[in-house]
Parts: sequence; structure tokens; C-alpha cells
Amino acid sequence: SRMSSGKNLHGLPWRVVSFDYDMMINLLQTNVSEAKAYYSWVAVFVVLFLGVVPAIILLKCKLVWPKTYLGGLGSRVLILVVAISTIGLISLPYYQNYASIARNNNMLRKEISPYNYVWYGIKAIRQTYFPKQVEFTKLGEDSIIDNPQERPEIFVIVLGETARANNFNSNGYHRDTSPYTEQEKHFIRFAPVKTCGTATAVSVPCMFSNLTKASYDEDKAYNQSSLVDILEYSGYKVAWYDNDGGCKGVCKRVPHEVINPYAAENSKYCKDGSCYDAILLDRLHDRIHVALKNKEHTVIFLHLIGSHGPTYYQRVPKDQVLFTPTCDRADIENCKVEEIVNSYDNTIAYTDYILKGVVDTLEEHSQDFGTAMFYISDHGESLGEYGLFLHGTPYSVAPNTQTHVPMMGWFSKSFIDDHNMNMECLSKNAKSGDFSQDNFFHSMLGILDVNTKLYDDNLDVFKSCRIWIKHDTKGDINTVFKEQLYLGKKYNNSKVKTSMVQNPSLNKG
Repeated sequence: SRMSSGKNLHGLPWRVVSFDYDMMINLLQTNVSEAKAYYSWVAVFVVLFLGVVPAIILLKCKLVWPKTYLGGLGSRVLILVVAISTIGLISLPYYQNYASIARNNNMLRKEISPYNYVWYGIKAIRQTYFPKQVEFTKLGEDSIIDNPQERPEIFVIVLGETARANNFNSNGYHRDTSPYTEQEKHFIRFAPVKTCGTATAVSVPCMFSNLTKASYDEDKAYNQSSLVDILEYSGYKVAWYDNDGGCKGVCKRVPHEVINPYAAENSKYCKDGSCYDAILLDRLHDRIHVALKNKEHTVIFLHLIGSHGPTYYQRVPKDQVLFTPTCDRADIENCKVEEIVNSYDNTIAYTDYILKGVVDTLEEHSQDFGTAMFYISDHGESLGEYGLFLHGTPYSVAPNTQTHVPMMGWFSKSFIDDHNMNMECLSKNAKSGDFSQDNFFHSMLGILDVNTKLYDDNLDVFKSCRIWIKHDTKGDINTVFKEQLYLGKKYNNSKVKTSMVQNPSLNKG
């Protein structure tokens, strides 16, 4: 969803709607709950008085039909020929100018109606309901959990929704929007991360695939193993809990649940077709007990509704609203920008509350399990900058508020020890690095010790701040990540020391 508005040079109001393929995909993949967020009496008024009433008036008009079918067809063809000829005569003397504008301004294809929604609508419907039959490619079947520790792990990956990096105080924002996690030990906040897209339908399939933004292909991503699949191949027990309407295909081959906001058992957290993200903490608690009982390596995905607009006020319980006054309506164009920002910031603070809940739950079991949490959002949001609101602006012209998102992680002492992590190094690198969602796939494989040929250590944000003793297919040690930062520093980990003694190559560098 995107909207651009403002004033032209003469001070008159203007509004531009950009409608492209990604927007049509968003439209086709939405659900009732999400669609209801855009409902307002203003929208009803517009449809009724600018759509229904004129249609009724036209319906009452008497049409004089041609006496014969051929006569009617001929008159219409004649009108079409005259119209095309007129356009041709007008444009011919200026063809070079028009051609240059068309070549250099691809955005026009997305703004000229009815061409835009007709062309992209046909393309999106064909891709969604009549896709090319592509054989599914299974990637990462060679994956194994390759680590020396004995205790199993519980790792939680939290996928955020519409959280933009600019509104996190760790990135220089003037408000404290992270009041719940700011005092947590071993909580690492990364510099703003560049997204793969400006809408969930693009960013999620992209970041969960082994494709980079530059090489991303929708058909390819949908028809090959995702990160979720590969973690399951390696031996992790995987579960996905979704409070945002769906995982865009990345979880469809593993156990998953899309929260039903209308189910009676969810009424504690849900109303008006939307649920607070706290419902996912209950799901997390229940799934962890399964892992505890079976002592299994487990990865749990929590997909938040997070900061999904325009009804930001529906994402936060009233007793947890921190910033007022708020915009408590769907037609945000009738609110002051200050109210919209307050409502949005409340969603960021509430997400921080959810992350604190995840950390507290994992901390309880950190003695017997290596526990950790990793959070990243799918895309950002515009809150009035450059006259833009919401998200989904074509990437080539999208502001960084839509293309830069937060990324952070928390690691228990047991997880840090088991993975030989240098937290001082990681904290330093997190703030100075240049990150994108291209890093996500390989960083998750790396930190979860998933040994596979798909893994690219150049895209692993943890690589230089830990030691990972990897084995080849025969079980022999063949690679160790040992950066200069570790030189001259002692490691109080007997397993690593023993490996270094047995393998002199570990001391090279």
C-alpha cells in the first residue's frame, strides 16, 4: 500500500498513486483482516457518491443502438481509428521528446491509468493463478548440524512487519522506543539493514532464499527450498507461528500455524479481525515445552503483525500506549502527522515488549539449552516524509524509511559459550557494518552451525566474531573461522583448545 500527496508549485494539493506488479500481488495476497484495516466511512462515501450514483445515472440514460450488428461494429471501429489517428498526429512532431521521456522515466508506466492497473493486473493474475509449471528444486539436502556442544539449542527467529530502522533509538531516534530490552545483557543491535523489497510479498521470499536482491527471481524463490526447509533438512525441529496472515510460501512445507483472529480460544488477544502479537508468546511457551520434553534442537519462527498500518492503533493494547495523542482511525489522511507518528512509535515499543517476552522465556531454559533470539523486519514505512505514507513504493524511488529496517539479536551465556562468540567484537561490528537482507540466509545458517555447500561465509555477519569448527563430509575438520581479533586472546573453552592442539592449522594467521 502506498500513497503520495503534497502540494505543487502553485500551492494546490496533488496526489499520485503508483500502481505496479508488486502492488497487484499485495492486493491478490491480502486477507479479510488486512483489507478491513483500510475501511472507513470516507471510503464508503467516495465509492457511493463518486461510483454508485454516477453509475445509476448512466444506467437511466437511453441508448440508441444501431439497427444492425455490423453497423454498430463499424461505427466503433471508425471512432477507434479516428482517436488513434488524432493521437498519432499530435505526437508525431514530438516523438523524440516523448520517447526520451518514456525511456528515462519508467515510473510513468506505473502512474498512467488505466494502463497501469490493467497491464500489471493481468500479469499478476497470470503469475498467481496460472503460473508456469516449474519443477521444485530441493536445496541443502547435504545440510547437517555441525557443532561440538552436547546440549541442544532453542533458537527463535522473530520476523517483524513494517518496522523501519529510523524509529529505533539505537539508530539515533529521539524517542526511547526500546524501553523493555535496553538493559538486556548480550543484546546486539545492528546498524540499519537494506531490504530486498518494500512489501512483504517481495522481501520475505527473497530474504528466506539463497538469492540476493540483485539475483532475486520470484518464480525461482517460490520453487526451491527456503531457509526454513534447509534448517529442517539439517536436523532442527522447526515450527512457524504467524500473526500476519501468512508466510508468503516460505513455511508451507514445515509445521506452521496462521493465527485465526476469529477463533474463540484466541479471543483474549484478538478483536475486530486482528490479534496482538502477545498471542505468539503463548505459542512460543507451548512449543518450548515440547522441545524441553524431547531435548531437541529447535528453531521457532514468530511472524509478527508488528507495525502494519494504516490501523497502527489496533496493534497495541490501550494499557501499553506510551505516546499520545494517537490516530485511532483507518483513514490516516484525516489525522495529523504527529498523531500518526505517535501511533506508529507505540507499535515499535510494543514490538520491543514482545522481544523482551521472548528473551525472558528463553532465559529460563538457558542452563540446559543453548538459547538465542534473532529479529529482523521485512520492510519499512513512510510516515509523511516527501509526502509519502505507508509502504510499497517502487524500490528505485523508495525513501530509506521504507528500505532500511532494524536487525538485532540476543544470546544466552550458554549459547555464547557453545558457539565461541566474542560479544565485544560482535557489538563493534554490528554498529559499523554495511548490512542487507542478503546477509540473513547465510548468517542464520552460520550461527546455527548448519554445514552445507549453500553457505557463503562472506555474507555471514557472525563469521569474524566466533570460531566455528566445521567438518567435511568424512567428519574431518577442514575449516575454522579465526580472525586476527582473536590473536593473543585466551579462550576459556576446553573444546576449542583441544581442537587447536590437535590441528596446528588452527593456529595459523
